Amino acid sequence: MLTAWAPYAPALLLLLAVLWLPGLALLWAFGQRGGRILLTAPAFSVAVVGVSGVALDLLGIRYDLLSQAGAALVLAAAAWLVGRVLPRGGHAPAPEDRPAPDGRAGATAVGAPGAGTAPDAAAPARPWVFPAAAAVGVAVGAVLLLRRMVSAIGEPEAMAQRWDNIFHLNAIRWIVETGSGSTLTLNRMVDPERTVALYPAAWHQLASLAVPVAGDSVLAAHNLTLLAVAGVVWPASCVFLTRCLVGPSPVAAVVAGAASAGFGLFPYGLMAWGPLFPNILSLVLLPVVLGLLVRLLGPGLGADPTARTPDGPARLRTAASLLVALGALFVSQPNGVLALLVVGVPLVATAWALGLRAAVRAGRRRRTALLAVAAVLAAAVWLLAWNTLTTTFFWAPFTTLPRGVGEALLYGTNGRLDVPWVLVVLTGAGIYAAVVRRRLRWLVVAHLLLAYLYAVAAAGEDGPWRDWLTSGWYTDSHRLAATLPLTALPLAALGAEHLAARLAAGLAAAAAVLRGGRAGGRPPAAGRARPLAYPVAAVLVLAVAVPVSQMGSLTRTTQEVKRYYAWDGPESILGHDEFELLQELGRLTGPGDVVAVNPWNGGSLAWAVAERPVTQYHVEDPEPPLDELVAGIDTAAPGSPACAAAEELGVEWVLDFGTQLLVPWATEPLEVYSGVTAVDPAADPGLAPVAREGGAVLYEVVGCDGP
Repeated sequence: MLTAWAPYAPALLLLLAVLWLPGLALLWAFGQRGGRILLTAPAFSVAVVGVSGVALDLLGIRYDLLSQAGAALVLAAAAWLVGRVLPRGGHAPAPEDRPAPDGRAGATAVGAPGAGTAPDAAAPARPWVFPAAAAVGVAVGAVLLLRRMVSAIGEPEAMAQRWDNIFHLNAIRWIVETGSGSTLTLNRMVDPERTVALYPAAWHQLASLAVPVAGDSVLAAHNLTLLAVAGVVWPASCVFLTRCLVGPSPVAAVVAGAASAGFGLFPYGLMAWGPLFPNILSLVLLPVVLGLLVRLLGPGLGADPTARTPDGPARLRTAASLLVALGALFVSQPNGVLALLVVGVPLVATAWALGLRAAVRAGRRRRTALLAVAAVLAAAVWLLAWNTLTTTFFWAPFTTLPRGVGEALLYGTNGRLDVPWVLVVLTGAGIYAAVVRRRLRWLVVAHLLLAYLYAVAAAGEDGPWRDWLTSGWYTDSHRLAATLPLTALPLAALGAEHLAARLAAGLAAAAAVLRGGRAGGRPPAAGRARPLAYPVAAVLVLAVAVPVSQMGSLTRTTQEVKRYYAWDGPESILGHDEFELLQELGRLTGPGDVVAVNPWNGGSLAWAVAERPVTQYHVEDPEPPLDELVAGIDTAAPGSPACAAAEELGVEWVLDFGTQLLVPWATEPLEVYSGVTAVDPAADPGLAPVAREGGAVLYEVVGCDGP
């Protein structure tokens, strides 16, 4: 299987370069340094890609790899100028930043003596330990993800045989052929009359850049984009968020990376449901945005003993970075912004309460009043954003509320039986540690909020409350289930770090007792055992957590994804014979020849695969005059409405992919598209067969020719 993917390695490397280099250049020019920019660069690269697509389109410049590189350099130069104008940041002195007697962050810092963490656990003595652990975590997560995704996808040019993929694949070809990669205009593909036709374009822009290097295959470029984003960027984002919340714990870093590959509900779940590729991109970047928000609000919101309170200039720079990363979410898919709004409620409320308490204790009335005004403004902005991102499409509930809550807490959403028990246990340990240590209680609340929203979508009674809470996700339980790892991952990493610390303390105490016994009753020397106890405990925890997270629990999920990537499954919209005919379409027809299709049976993909314009680029009802054509072109004669429509639309060919439809039980598309579906050449003189692959046939329109 891997040999089939080998020729596409250059395209994958190109995508990884596009996902990292623009962001690194932007961050470096802005003055950011340190290993964290390696973990966060993709979020800024996606922002660069999205902004570039809009700007180049407005300037009338074709969007491709060369123009994207030029735009990235211009934006990096702009970031350099802004970085020179903004003052340099640092850390403001605060009580929690003052060194404690033991040399750690402070008596109130998480991990200080009495807080329940061994000093070795969160702040390794050697500065290279955490960067090495972070690299291992990202590598382990990437290897596990890529291995499973490649297995599930199968062939490089396979496709998810699902509804949304018709649009996504055609949109990639649209950008390649038209040179327009703007979020403001991408939806003109299906609605060409609109001046502003919004659709988040970042995913399709990224894939379009790989198409020329992937042998002009949109399908292969699309799959490679999935591997790069969900297989490599996702574990890096998870490690960054864990670093922001838990601190420089090697165990937490490795577990975060490995656990990124352990949840069946993301990214695997969205590969089969929809498939929702822009949502995948948005959720992959979301941990970076949340981590930046935590850094902006201050060290009191995480369990990082090395965190310091940023001063005004540092907050300003972090805020600027946060705005750019937020832009990446919008050009990817706004569902990521919705998830951030949910998680942000307990986070910002905690930060506000801490600030208010400090202001009241210090007798700072002006600051207290400002915080009160800020709370009102924040609530208004939150409500405006939430209501703006709502929709009018709804999925029906399918289970009970208690079962929905249980599914969310066990990560067995939407009826999954493959519960990842090791991640459930680690999350439980993390919840315990967060409650005991206090500073991450908001994360527990955020996790429960996401679980509740899933339960409302899966089981809530239809009505205004369910609609208002979940309509931003189309009340789709699959979309909401995919948000759970955002909070579950750092909690699981915190739980692993907590277990390693407790195990280390137990090992050190046991070793001290043994040493004391051998020394003839002298007092045990627990301190002598501590330097080795934590590494041993860490290895033991990782040796259990990492492999077990991949055993059994993902088997059913992988099989589900494989089922939807199969060429000739019971619900396939593009069979292998049909794909073979599409590959011949470029030889059989001329450039620019318009092909009439039934979008419900996969015919619309003639545009994505063969670069031939089609009558519809996505599944939607035909409008006049197309409705006349698709209903009667098979029996059309000169002067008929169908022939008039064919002349107006420039249709010369018909692609008949038979009666296997996207929705198997649907019958209306067979009636509406009767002229281009299941054509009988003997009874339908308006069409002449030109080529056939199995049940897929290409016809030429001949009935409209004059005598």
